Amino acid sequence: MDKLDKDKKSEIDALAFGAHPDDAELGCGGLLLKLKDIGYKTGIIDLTEAEMSTNGDVFTRQKETNEASRILKLDIRENLGLEDCNIKNDPDSRLKVIEVVRKHRPEIVIIPFRADRHPDHENAHKLLKDAIFAAGLNKLVTAHPAHRPGAVICYMLNYQFSPSFIVDISGYYELKMKACMAYKSQFYRQSSFAEPTFINSNFFQDFVTGRDKCYGLKIRVKYGEPYFIEHEIKVDDPVSFFKYLF
Repeated sequence: MDKLDKDKKSEIDALAFGAHPDDAELGCGGLLLKLKDIGYKTGIIDLTEAEMSTNGDVFTRQKETNEASRILKLDIRENLGLEDCNIKNDPDSRLKVIEVVRKHRPEIVIIPFRADRHPDHENAHKLLKDAIFAAGLNKLVTAHPAHRPGAVICYMLNYQFSPSFIVDISGYYELKMKACMAYKSQFYRQSSFAEPTFINSNFFQDFVTGRDKCYGLKIRVKYGEPYFIEHEIKVDDPVSFFKYLF
């Protein structure tokens, strides 16, 4: 992205992480769009360049990522250059995550759920959880001062979980799917040479749409994104809070 300056210190309200470019779009694209519309600063950190993807190549994926980032109206997007299909929770990888968390000082971070079809998503969860905690340790000295986000929330990709809360993304669903479909090399079989995969199959978009419709129905709206958080959630006014159910 043209506006990305890796040497510039900035503060981001909501920072999403994905093992691969397109993960955050699928899992929390609607939330990022909604937060941006409210007035918050948003960003995505991709852990890998998805160089092991069955279709496409790194150059194509970078172009698609730039287009998706434009659609999501992100303030920043960076790639940590970890090894695709070999994400490790080792000191070097944790340090890269720690530095980017301390650099951008997010209020909340959004990461993949701990269980998923793709091992990278599961390994990313553990790496991110450990590194985000360590980012708040004052005695761990790096180029930026210690910072620990107020909340870590998890988004859904392939495997379902019982959500802690669901966000109404009805007004942002069309843009979310436009951002996802910017990854044409992944979600479309553009030629007879493209290898068939789970995510470029005819039913994958229906899977994503059906999931978001299902979770939307649970909160009485058209589309919803499910999230998990390990903390209890405070509700000050249950009468007002639960009006959406009436």
